[in-house]
Amino acid sequence: MRHLIFLIHLLFFFTTFAQSGYQLSSKKTTLTFSKNKNGYSLSFFLKKTPIYSQEKPAIIAVITKDGHRKIYKKAYNEVKNENDKGYICQAEIETMGGAVFKITDVFTKSKNDDIYEVSRIVKVIHEGTNEIGFSSCFTLKTFQESAISDFDFFVPSIWYKDNRYVSKKALASNMTDSLFWFREDRMPLPIFMLRNKKDGTTFSIFHKNADGSTFAGEDGTKTIVDDRMQFAALGMTHYKQTSVGLWYPGTEGERTGIFGMTLKKKTANRFHPLQKKITQKYTVAFSLTSTSDFPSALQTTWQKYYTLEKPKLYAVDLEKVVNGQIGILNHYWKEINNTAGFPFRIKLNGVLESKFDYNYNMGFVGQQTGNAAMLIRQGFKLKDTVLRNKGEKVIKFWVENAIMPSGIPRTWFDPYPQTWRENYPTHLRVLGDGMHGIMLAYSYEKKNGIAKPKWLRACEKVANWLQSVQNEDGSFYQQYNFNTGKIVSDSKNNTSNVIPFLADLYLATHRHSYLKIALKAGDFIYEDTHKKYKYAGGVADNPNIMDKESASMALRAFLALYDIDKNKKWLDAAKQAAFYYQTWVFSWDVPIPKNDKNAIFPYFRNVTGLSQIATGNNAADVYAAIDAFNFYRLYLYTNDAQLLYFAKMLYRNTKQYINWDAKNPIPNMAKNFMGEAVTVVVPRGHGVTYFLPWESYTMLAPLFLLQDTFHSVSYDVEEVEKLNKTLKDSLHDKYAKTGGLN
Repeated sequence: MRHLIFLIHLLFFFTTFAQSGYQLSSKKTTLTFSKNKNGYSLSFFLKKTPIYSQEKPAIIAVITKDGHRKIYKKAYNEVKNENDKGYICQAEIETMGGAVFKITDVFTKSKNDDIYEVSRIVKVIHEGTNEIGFSSCFTLKTFQESAISDFDFFVPSIWYKDNRYVSKKALASNMTDSLFWFREDRMPLPIFMLRNKKDGTTFSIFHKNADGSTFAGEDGTKTIVDDRMQFAALGMTHYKQTSVGLWYPGTEGERTGIFGMTLKKKTANRFHPLQKKITQKYTVAFSLTSTSDFPSALQTTWQKYYTLEKPKLYAVDLEKVVNGQIGILNHYWKEINNTAGFPFRIKLNGVLESKFDYNYNMGFVGQQTGNAAMLIRQGFKLKDTVLRNKGEKVIKFWVENAIMPSGIPRTWFDPYPQTWRENYPTHLRVLGDGMHGIMLAYSYEKKNGIAKPKWLRACEKVANWLQSVQNEDGSFYQQYNFNTGKIVSDSKNNTSNVIPFLADLYLATHRHSYLKIALKAGDFIYEDTHKKYKYAGGVADNPNIMDKESASMALRAFLALYDIDKNKKWLDAAKQAAFYYQTWVFSWDVPIPKNDKNAIFPYFRNVTGLSQIATGNNAADVYAAIDAFNFYRLYLYTNDAQLLYFAKMLYRNTKQYINWDAKNPIPNMAKNFMGEAVTVVVPRGHGVTYFLPWESYTMLAPLFLLQDTFHSVSYDVEEVEKLNKTLKDSLHDKYAKTGGLN
């Protein structure tokens, strides 16, 4: 019976499609405006097959004084073809309380062939009795009945495929829910996409030219009615069919991350005042295509809307950024009883709260060896022996003290009272970062004619230990007890973390045993990370959930392997990781309220370049700056112009949280300091009140790599791009073959 009903509906739609004079078309899709007994409805066709429709496109929700919410829906009563202006569609809705709304939708085709746009204006014509607020919605509904399991989803930093690798508290973690609406201020771009797994049909929406503003105090799950809220929520409602669209302003539910993620269902309702002076205006871009698989659906969807948004590049003096970060490392470097290093954290005003803030984490959130390498590099460049000696003392400490007889390194040391943290096992992420830092320091010495054989032997000792514990499938376990060598965590999610170090070591020694370990690990992550689309467990302090840094680790690993053997599968895997990675980086400006005294991120800077940390998490940080050089290299390998622009954004926009500009300083922050974790979603701009020196390494390393690889006089990609292509490719190829060692 259901099949027969579908055929009848299909015949009706084909007849409508053939007869309708109201339609917008691209090469493969058509949007029709069809008249029925209720007025005009919408239908969206792909290759003449109806995929999405909306019988009543005008949708208003009203909230009463006693908190009752009611939704009203209506078809368009009028459709006009205004030629160059597109189709103008109008509807009026009257509520039970007597309020009257006029909805005007203007549909046009974007310059991009497969993007349509609807610009909506909602006016309050009459106010109602006992009705205090309203919101409006634009959605399209699947033509056929469907289950959530029929689709793979993409919502930046929230939902990837079926979200099987997120925590139980994360948004979109429970597929038995019916309402999946997410505030756009938690999205790096306001996108919602779903792809039918059976036929590849891919539908997406995007809030174009989003304002996104709100006010200090707009927080919590209590219903708020206020016209200062100019942000939307994107998502879907699923019952027998799936309705995908946008609510304005943005109500988040039936789960919300406001006040933190929980297992409990809760909704944060947001409305505009139901007053005649209030007018809503917003534009929704939407697209219907067919894609071969989920990774290609995500890539094409992200790139088309990123190009449509095209975030403005931040004007920053990168020379000042470099000098400022080196200055911080130089100033706070300290030698304590023959153990040299940098503090773990410093108050944003530049004050050290306690001597115990001097504790040394080798990599990850400590980056002791990475920062030491930065001082060594700059010491050679400036002929500054003080900088160089400080960096060398840090590396000397780790090389001579951290590595156990077995070859496993200890990774966290307290100079007060001169002890290793016995309760902090050796985590593969910390090991990978720390050993890469030593190799980087070694390479700077070698390029300047200085031999450091002890440093290299220390790296070989660790690599030999890795070889001894590598699993048959090529993986490594996540954590090991450095005293006993026993496994502390048997997760294999961090296997990628040591591949760049092993590749560096192979290029330095030409010992094929190290390449063999790296390739074997690469084969494992190709199957386990790339093919499964499992970017999870990238960080040591929030392991085994889908996040951003796992993509960062995968990108570096696959690039390192491609540099060595030029196997196309590594480049394909690097590209996939890079496009997933991009979707975590804010590429539209979510404004910070001006009047919030508790905000740390400055309202006069732009959040583009900040990046969400993980699913099930409200915080963002500056981490993505570390991979600016890798994105630029990927552009050179692929010639994808969007990757070039994104690399420029990482080189520039990630510096907006740094207090580098004396003419436009960030209040209550020491010169050249920067904030760490911060919330872009409400409470906007609130965050950690410490500067962590890992951030210095994150900023400096890609700038030095760019300048050194291309012999540039500046740290700017724009200058490198002025080189002729032959020279640029030659210098890049040299870097790939040597790892920058020569």
